[in-house]
Amino acid sequence: MYNSLNASYGPQSQTAFQFGKLIQKETDVNLDLTQSIDVGFASPLTISGGAEYRHEDYTQTAGDLQSYGAGPYALSQPLYFNNGGGIYTPAGSSGGSAPGASGYGGTNPIAAGTFGQNSYGIYGGLETDIVKELSVGVAGRYEHYNSFGGAFVYKANAKYDFSDNFSIRGTVGSGFHAPSPGQSNDEILTTTFVAGNQVQVGTYPNKDPIAVYYGAKTLGPEKSYNYGIGFIVKPARALTLTVDGYSIYVTNRIGVSQTFNVTAADVAAQPSLNAVGVGGAVTYFTNAFNTVTQGVDLVATYRTALIEPGDLNITLAYNFNRSRVTKRDPKVINDAQVVDIAHLAPNHRATLSGVWSHDRWAVVLRENFYGDWIDANDYPILDSKGYPIGQKFGSKFTTDIDVSYDVTKFLTMSVGGNNVFSAKPDKIQHNPGVNNIFAATNALGDGQIYPRSGGPFGINGGFWYVRARVAF
Repeated sequence: MYNSLNASYGPQSQTAFQFGKLIQKETDVNLDLTQSIDVGFASPLTISGGAEYRHEDYTQTAGDLQSYGAGPYALSQPLYFNNGGGIYTPAGSSGGSAPGASGYGGTNPIAAGTFGQNSYGIYGGLETDIVKELSVGVAGRYEHYNSFGGAFVYKANAKYDFSDNFSIRGTVGSGFHAPSPGQSNDEILTTTFVAGNQVQVGTYPNKDPIAVYYGAKTLGPEKSYNYGIGFIVKPARALTLTVDGYSIYVTNRIGVSQTFNVTAADVAAQPSLNAVGVGGAVTYFTNAFNTVTQGVDLVATYRTALIEPGDLNITLAYNFNRSRVTKRDPKVINDAQVVDIAHLAPNHRATLSGVWSHDRWAVVLRENFYGDWIDANDYPILDSKGYPIGQKFGSKFTTDIDVSYDVTKFLTMSVGGNNVFSAKPDKIQHNPGVNNIFAATNALGDGQIYPRSGGPFGINGGFWYVRARVAF
């Protein structure tokens, strides 16, 4: 990082910092086998099996001393400013400046190291058409991690064709997701703004004394169970409609804890918090909640030569999806996070796209719909009973277009744009006591005009491009 400083070193501060390296290495070895055997069913029985070995290494190397260190003006010393010389202690401050480079803290030698994880898995599966109308499949997999132990997961599916134009299908299965070495060992300290004040925000490994102080426990794997059922309809030769409903239950879900604000009492009780400082904040990865996600997928596809000459394919896709927390540790996952798990991603999403092609030309036109969504963690608006409801951001449409031409057999040129009408999410609302919008900038104290997360399609508006694609 350049053009920054570690204020705790005063006039001796560097202005450029090396933070240390973050390195992820993975080694995978897979073997997959299939064999079809005729056993008298309507189609051969397909037998599948295989194995996998995986090794992951996550490495953090130490940064410059000043990228993470505490200098002579840290904490107990008054702040140093070189704008006329001398020292300065703001009103209401105990004096001092938080250690570490402003903007992003480097990795200290204690946190540095290489963290590895090994796993292996074996699986087997069977699939066939028992009769012409009924297709079935079943599969099982055992996976073992040297750090988390083993788990057996399964999947069973079936599809029955009542006719050439109507079918039903269903599936049931389970899942196993182990945290990565990075999630278990990552340590990041950044400088940000809270209510217009510059503070340090840190994400710490669960075994770190700072995370343990705020209730962190050893991070473990999450398990899931999923169920789905749907149907396929072909009301006309060129029209296909699929509708599928699903439920996914996740236990010990991996996520980020609530933000814990650091007080002077916290620093006194846990001196390691000096790296964050009073007014800063701490988070860590956790398994402190269970969720259920339920939804419906609808896809309609129409293929026709409607525009002559050429072919036109039209697809309408709609998804309703909603998650809710069924169990949690309220000391780790707060009420605002519960709201965000249900509503931070839009519950309604739809896409209408058309693809026209003829000879060397292809044109794609796509209209996207994003339903309204809520951010309660960043914008903690409360209802009359004091429960966080957050700010609701309205639904939006965006338009994408792409025009391609095959110049030669090997070269295709394209021009297009995403969100060509530059739709943006709603602006942050002014809420007395929560969000103070400054009249001069119509923004929060840290410059925010649009929501911090960017919403489902970002805050940058339209994006145009020219692309060349070469096929060998």
